[in-house]
This record gives sequence, structure tokens and C-alpha cells, in this order.
Amino acid sequence: MSKPSSHSDGRALQPANGETSIAAHLARRSDNFLLLRIFAALAVIYGHSFALTKPGDLGDMFVRSGWPMYSGDMAVAMFFVISGYMVSGSYLVRGDLWEFTKARLLRIVPAFALVLVVCAYGIGPLLSNQPMGDYFRDPAVAAYAWKNLRFSSDMAWQLPGVFQGQMRDAVNGSIWTLPAEMRMYVLTAALGVFGLLTQRWLGTACMLLLVVLGITRPEYIPLHPDWFRLAGFFAVGILVQLHKDRLHVRHTAMLMLLLLVYLSMRSRAMPWLFALALAYFCFWFAYRTPVWRKLEQWGDPSYGIYLWGWPLQQVLVAKMPAISAWHNFALAAVLATCMGYVSWWCLERPALKLKHWHPRRLGTGASIRTKPPGDGLP
Repeated sequence: MSKPSSHSDGRALQPANGETSIAAHLARRSDNFLLLRIFAALAVIYGHSFALTKPGDLGDMFVRSGWPMYSGDMAVAMFFVISGYMVSGSYLVRGDLWEFTKARLLRIVPAFALVLVVCAYGIGPLLSNQPMGDYFRDPAVAAYAWKNLRFSSDMAWQLPGVFQGQMRDAVNGSIWTLPAEMRMYVLTAALGVFGLLTQRWLGTACMLLLVVLGITRPEYIPLHPDWFRLAGFFAVGILVQLHKDRLHVRHTAMLMLLLLVYLSMRSRAMPWLFALALAYFCFWFAYRTPVWRKLEQWGDPSYGIYLWGWPLQQVLVAKMPAISAWHNFALAAVLATCMGYVSWWCLERPALKLKHWHPRRLGTGASIRTKPPGDGLP
């Protein structure tokens, strides 16, 4: 297979050999998923800027245009499509429950734990309206970190006296998706253990059954009501993984989906067509746009951007109460991107190296498995 032609600006064009199946693109190991995740993480910050600052700006551009989701919802939906696709692919590569579980925990927990601790014991005491001694004696401080690390739907949102009087007093409103993400890991592991990720049609039937139950009989599925939409997008990603050798990504299909969304703007079908177009967009952007190959050399800041965006936006509002939404977004985006890279190089990347550790392999000199695809986390 011929290599993509390179350009001096760091981009590479897709091979013009007519192979448009997702499996063919995956085999080339060259995509724009990292760039898409970074854009999505920044879109979350953009969407939150209008909720965290005082009213005055026109609001989210997508809401003003009549779209069924605001920018943050669209970004999270894309995260879950990508995650469903990549996490299921990760299990297929590893084929081992222990290896899969270890990789998933190392990917999601360290950076999450760090932002919880920094918020509780760094940002909190500096910005609380309570005396520092009273703040640290309050049991809610320790509970903030430990309770959220349980990945339960019953999450802790506030810290004593922190961000009081602002538009929102939640210390980090973005983390609500992480318990849902963790449950999607459990779903993927269950599918893998029972062999449903290697049985295309049996796995498809199982996923479609879960989707139908989630729509018609949600009480039969042990998920928080806020997570069903996210689970649906995750399921789409798994279905794409199951049928990757038969699904193709084409410019004409992307344009047709956009046209159908536009024509259905005032119909009941619009949210469903929009969700389909959004999912297809993830793979079109990743595989059919020029790939920025050098971006991966700088690391993956997307998860860190997502985790740090909201707390940094809240700090900016606390220090500059009159700040506009656009200024809040611009400053928080820069700061969160910097924190994202710091998080990647100082914590996430070193933690991920532990994926290759296994107690049964100590001293055996066993070779390391082929690196699996990413997991699509923000």
C-alpha cells in the first residue's frame, strides 16, 4: 500500500487509491481523531462560557441557528462516538480483560484524580469565602474528591464557599460524563468477554436490542437517565467498529446527510438525522480531511483540556466578574490547552506506560503487544 504524500506544512493527503472503507483507513494508522478531540474539548469550553458568565452576549451560535444541540452537547456526543469506536477496537487488539481494564483505568483515573485534588486543596481554599481553617475542617472538601472518584451518578459538585454568587457554583460541571464513560467501558468489556465483538451480526443484534430498550423501556437498563443519549452515541461507535470493513466514508455521503438535516429542520426526524450526521462527521473528519501528522508528536491534550476548562472558566469569572463570554472562552481555551499539555506530558503519558506492566511477566522478558488505537477520551 502506498504511503500518503507528505507536505512541508506537516499535513498528509489520503491515498488516492479508491479505498474508502473505514477498515482500510484504520489500517493506514493515520487519522485526524486527535485534532477532532481537541476541537471538541474547546467546543465544550465555548459552550460553557455562555452559561458561566453574566448574560450579555448573543449566546451559542449553534443554538441561535436552530440546531437541536448546543456546542457542548455536540462535542460530548462526538467524544462518545469516537470512544465507542476506539475502546471496542482496543479490546479487540488486546483480547484480554485484565489488559483492557488496566489500560482504561490508567487512561481515565490519574488525570481525573489530579484535577479533583487541585480543585479541592488548591483552588478551593484560595477562592472560598470561608476562613481557610474552616474550609479545610469541612468534611465536604475530602468528600469532593473521594465521592467523585467512585464514578457514581451521585456526584459532588460544590466546595465550601467556592464560586458562591456566580452564575453557577459547580466547581467542575464537565465531569458528569465520566461516570457514563466508565460504564461504557464495562459494557465494552462485557461484549468482549462474551465474544460479541468478534461476532459481527450477533454483536450487532445485541447492540440494537440495547438501543431499542434504551428508547422504549429505559427502566430495564441500569443507567442514569442523563446517560442514555451518551450511551446511544457510544453504541454507534461500537457498531462502526463491528462493520468497519463494509462501511465507507465519502464526501458525497457527508454532503447528503447535511442536506437532509437542513431539509428536516422543522420535522420530528431532525434530531435523529442530526445525530446520524454528527456520528458520520466524526469519521469523515478523521479519515477524509488532510491529516495533521505532526500534531501527535506534541502529545494529546484533549482530556486535560476537557477536565480543566470549566474550573479555569470559573476562576476567571471569580477574578473578573464582568468578563464577557467570548473573552472567558478565549482566555480559558489558552489556559486549558496549556494545562492539557502539562497533564499529558507530566501525568497521562507516564501513567499510560504502566499499561505494559503485568505481574505475571516480571522477569520474563515478554514482548509488548502492538500498540492499540486510542480510546477517544476528551
